[in-house]
Amino acid sequence: MKAYKGYLYAILSAVIYGCMPLMAKYIYDDGVSPMTLVLLRNALALPVLAVLAYRQSKSLKIPAGALPSLGICSLMGCCVTPILLFSSYRFIASGTATVFHFIYPAVVVLAGMLLLGKKVSWANLFCVLLCVVGIALFYTPGEPLDWRGSALALLSGVTYSVYVLVLSGFRYRQVSGFVFCFYVALIASILMLVICIVSGQLCLPKSILGWALCALFAVSITAGAVALFQRGTFLIGGERTSILSTLEPTTSVFVGVLVFHEPLGLRVLLGSVLVIAASVLIAVFDMREKKKELRR
Repeated sequence: MKAYKGYLYAILSAVIYGCMPLMAKYIYDDGVSPMTLVLLRNALALPVLAVLAYRQSKSLKIPAGALPSLGICSLMGCCVTPILLFSSYRFIASGTATVFHFIYPAVVVLAGMLLLGKKVSWANLFCVLLCVVGIALFYTPGEPLDWRGSALALLSGVTYSVYVLVLSGFRYRQVSGFVFCFYVALIASILMLVICIVSGQLCLPKSILGWALCALFAVSITAGAVALFQRGTFLIGGERTSILSTLEPTTSVFVGVLVFHEPLGLRVLLGSVLVIAASVLIAVFDMREKKKELRR
């Protein structure tokens, strides 16, 4: 039952993340800079996360030993990764950047094998290959490929894989999901506030509607997608959650088609099919393995 919940959490997280560009577009139109949006995404969710965390655990206390892991998760997952990814958009198209960023499922699987000694089945490796091929089809041949943008996007995938690996190895499982999210968002808010001020990128919303959209964005992403991703990682592991998260760009594509009436080419359609197939297969293969273990 836990595995089913883990798959559901990971898929829901990817779908919410996939809707993120739609909301971000309207927020940017209100004068908010990408760096400020990363700050607000964490800061505006803090009151909601605090209430949810207290209701879940009746306390916001955490073991002192958990702070280093929380700090790394905040730095890598909520600060460095979005900064690198958003910076890459200055040099290459966002679709191309997404392709490079989504090397992280493969990095998580390979790092788990080579650095942590984890056993990875051939079925999971096959699913990773399907994801890589599927995401690669999202790239449009002929788009400018600047080495700086490519390097930044690739680095964003590497830093996010560090976040996933630290998250999957988090030992203090007595720390509830919302308490974990609260402290990650709190640390990220402080770091991003300093970064925005130092870099001169602090550009707040100009209208009440802009603030409302930022608040909705913060709650849906930080208290929704991030919390679901973390919970899914705890239940089914970083490798499986990372592979399932490749549904995010597929969701973005279909949101673009439905909302912005963007064209849906054959390459993107085929890529989406491969990503969805990989997500289904990893769940099927895993369920079969668990049934075999129960029969032994």
